[in-house]
Amino acid sequence: MAQAPIIYETTHRVAFSELDPFQHLSTGNYARYFTDHRMEALAKNVGWTLANLGTLGFMTWVRRIEIDFIRPVDGDQAVTITSFVREFRGRDAHIECTMTDAAGTTLSTCVMVVAYVDGATRRAADWPDELKALFFEAVTSG
Repeated sequence: MAQAPIIYETTHRVAFSELDPFQHLSTGNYARYFTDHRMEALAKNVGWTLANLGTLGFMTWVRRIEIDFIRPVDGDQAVTITSFVREFRGRDAHIECTMTDAAGTTLSTCVMVVAYVDGATRRAADWPDELKALFFEAVTSG
């Protein structure tokens, strides 16, 4: 049976304090938006809340984030961020994120590489199958 990635979606409004002198979302805030989106989506969809992260028996760690800035994001603008796990490679989950405006125009994209860290050993390890399964749904053909 084929599997399709589960796509998470959150919406945000750009605040004044997040702007650069040209009244666009400042560079560093893109990374914050993408990581906050992912954590908000994980809390809502998987139950990994800030309150229970320390009790899960593992940790996650953003090893790398690559952001493409396509169009400026203005103050007080609403943006929607979607993301999904593209693939797992050993300890790394490769997550694709897209930021769009209300019309669906792509403003920014991101690839986030998130490592799995075993809570007992405090060392990176391969993502367990039961955790990987949380990010995909079965697709029946027909």
